[in-house]
Amino acid sequence: MKTVFSSTEEQEQEIASLVSRFYESVFPKYFTESEILHFRKIGVLEPNQSPVTYLATLRDAFQVMTCLQVLMSILDNKKRVMEPKSEELFQHNITLLNEYGIFFPFYYDHFSSINHEANNDMQMLDIQVANQYLV
Repeated sequence: MKTVFSSTEEQEQEIASLVSRFYESVFPKYFTESEILHFRKIGVLEPNQSPVTYLATLRDAFQVMTCLQVLMSILDNKKRVMEPKSEELFQHNITLLNEYGIFFPFYYDHFSSINHEANNDMQMLDIQVANQYLV
């Protein structure tokens, strides 16, 4: 018999926040708005319905959060050069996410060039409003 602890609500919120940051900050640097909308439609960074899926244990939640943070850190690094070490780390974290059932169908090469068209007219996607009143 094995005892496991379930993830906390705060961890689930943090995972949701990290996924939102990917869509709001990371993806717009590399992809067009239509591509990003397609990613949302096909369920990128969403748990898939495979038999091997994210089970929401404490350890799993920490692993998923860490993978997302490492991927963002690599992609946000402005001085990043196509280093083999970064590519290995990037691929390792993608593999872990996929093992936990989080759909992330990209390779390091997908993020090799910045989308200048998307950066010039950086539109905010999926913004949550702070309040409901129009001022």
